[in-house]
Amino acid sequence: MAVINAVTKDSVIILGFSDGGYTGYALANKYPNRIKKLIAIGATELSPGVRDFTFDAKQGIALDTAYWNQQFKLMPEPQRLQEMFTKLGNMYNHLTLDSTFFQTIKCPTLVMAGDKDASNPPKRVVHTAQMITNSQLGIIPNAGHAAFLDNFMTVWACIVPFIK
Repeated sequence: MAVINAVTKDSVIILGFSDGGYTGYALANKYPNRIKKLIAIGATELSPGVRDFTFDAKQGIALDTAYWNQQFKLMPEPQRLQEMFTKLGNMYNHLTLDSTFFQTIKCPTLVMAGDKDASNPPKRVVHTAQMITNSQLGIIPNAGHAAFLDNFMTVWACIVPFIK
């Protein structure tokens, strides 16, 4: 919220992917008057045991070396990446986001995920959207977790009318 406050005092539209989607849900929960609309891609309901959030830094780096080489230039302590992944995984492995939480989100929310997103299968995407009072749903065909990379045109075709 400090970043948003530094840019504007108006309400904003949030687009968050994965961890950013969960951040968007938290912002909509804590600051309902400041979040005009929310787009959450690849972020669904959670409870302990639903997913295994064990992150291995070496495997993650291998998935997108160019991205991580860029990130390492920005990190003050890149040697602590595995520690960060371990703490992030521990947080997610103990987090519960259920109907009690999602019913607090009142802003229009577009819940999206790829139909091949192993972390967020369509059934959980649909259920998450159903728990949010003012939601829309976007299941992106032929797309995995990074649906906007796999099928950008369809993601964009869902986002534009939602924003308008």
